[in-house]
Amino acid sequence: MTDGWSHPRRGAALLAVLLFTALASSLVVTMVRASTTGASAAALFRDEMQASEIGRTAALLVAHQMRSEVRDARRGGSFSARLGSSEIAIDYISEMSRVDVNQAPLGLLSALLTAAGAERDIVAAIVGRVERLRATALGQTVPVPSSGQDVSTSGGNAVPALVRTEQIIDAWDMPEALYHRIQNSLTASSRSSKVDPVLADLLVVTALMDGDEDRARQFIDERDRGFASASAALAQFPSRMRAFAGFGATQSVRAVARISVGRRLMHRYEFVMTAPDGAEADPEILSWRQLYSSRDGQVYHA
Repeated sequence: MTDGWSHPRRGAALLAVLLFTALASSLVVTMVRASTTGASAAALFRDEMQASEIGRTAALLVAHQMRSEVRDARRGGSFSARLGSSEIAIDYISEMSRVDVNQAPLGLLSALLTAAGAERDIVAAIVGRVERLRATALGQTVPVPSSGQDVSTSGGNAVPALVRTEQIIDAWDMPEALYHRIQNSLTASSRSSKVDPVLADLLVVTALMDGDEDRARQFIDERDRGFASASAALAQFPSRMRAFAGFGATQSVRAVARISVGRRLMHRYEFVMTAPDGAEADPEILSWRQLYSSRDGQVYHA
């Protein structure tokens, strides 16, 4: 006669079987997950490598476009290319669309700061400091308004050219808030004392309009329709500001490259580069930064 309970030994054996089965199932699931994760990691690595390789060709593609027979190719343009399951799309524009912190005349810098809303005394202080720094670089002497003393200069104390626009915060003793208001209108790479008003943003055009934003907006509306000639565009500006505008080509451009790999991985980069004349000359990357990255629709860098 037996009761309704199982024998303890049989119960222990059953428990052991159940535990072993659960452990085996867990091990199988772990192996599957590890295999899937490994495959996903390998695919991600492959896509990243492919995107990096494509990204490294971006400057070469822009240089090729700039040296093409396309009209105004050195002033800006847009193009795309497909490489297997990957695609790259690039927009670029001449750095003459921005005010060069190394080359811009003091009058243009003053107009830009004023257009950005800087107080008159701040504008005067910054422009005076830039004038003294440039004079130092040239071995000249400029009086310091605050002390009445001259800046002693020598050839051995030349001020080096700025390589990044944010350096003006310290070099020019500029308030950070003011810098951020003009940041997107500045460059350290155009190597031109002029700006191209047909490419420039609203703030730069307002500066060229001597602070008249309404006229600047009218100019931008008209340029979207197209000017009959460069002289017709230049005639829109006050006579004293026209010397700061120019339409010549430059070797430096700012580009945004959008790279997609199989519609899974997307990268967006901004870079500044120069493309010297001559088909054999390699482009020079002056700056490069990643703007955005996503994988399967999930943003992981922005």
